[in-house]
Amino acid sequence: MSDIKRPEELAEDVVEEFSVFDEWLDKYEYLIELGKSLPIIDEKEKTDDRLISGCQSRVWLACEYRDGRVWFTADSDAIITKGIISLLIRVYNGQKPEDIVNSDFSFIEKIGLRENLSPTRANGLVSMIARIKEYAASYDKPAAKAPLKEDVVHALKTVFDPEIPVDIYELGLIYEININGSDIAIKMTLTAPNCPIADDVVAQVYEAVRSVPNAGNVKVDLVFEPEWTPSLMSDEAKLALNMFD
Repeated sequence: MSDIKRPEELAEDVVEEFSVFDEWLDKYEYLIELGKSLPIIDEKEKTDDRLISGCQSRVWLACEYRDGRVWFTADSDAIITKGIISLLIRVYNGQKPEDIVNSDFSFIEKIGLRENLSPTRANGLVSMIARIKEYAASYDKPAAKAPLKEDVVHALKTVFDPEIPVDIYELGLIYEININGSDIAIKMTLTAPNCPIADDVVAQVYEAVRSVPNAGNVKVDLVFEPEWTPSLMSDEAKLALNMFD
């Protein structure tokens, strides 16, 4: 296992490879070739729970944990999307969970992929990154101690800001998640204190968390201190909104 490069090394390899192409048409063709080389996922693993939501086309991502590392297989019914997921797998396949969780995926921005995708494909890319990190987090030792919290985070990611096409968790609107047994307390904010549908967003958060299996009493507190700023957004959110420097 010692001969496996770290994600940042593999990411630099990808950046170097893409740098030889001047036109994005050539880069798309390269993505297609990468997709063709992707090991096909077993048909029995193409289940609904492995479908990545938010993608324009269907994308299945499966993983297993062995020898302390995370191994991915994937497939898509669209050639460009298949190339995108194969690119991600190339960098993160066989990596340690903590290295995937802590990765910033910035190589995507460096090769210009995000800015040259349609909005729907760009949203799909963000969803792929989020699912890869979710899988890795489920095997990361600190995360493994709190399965209920993982379910809560997953539920929060189904709630979106009314004005920004990014979920509230990646936007950094969730300040605290406190779990006491099965009881869950959420402290959250909004991007603006005068949001006219603040009550609706809070209600959506409550219903999403309440639907988590084994959830007990749920409490959601809306606060505006400290004030929310874009610096609280995750790398995935910044990538979705093309806000990397």
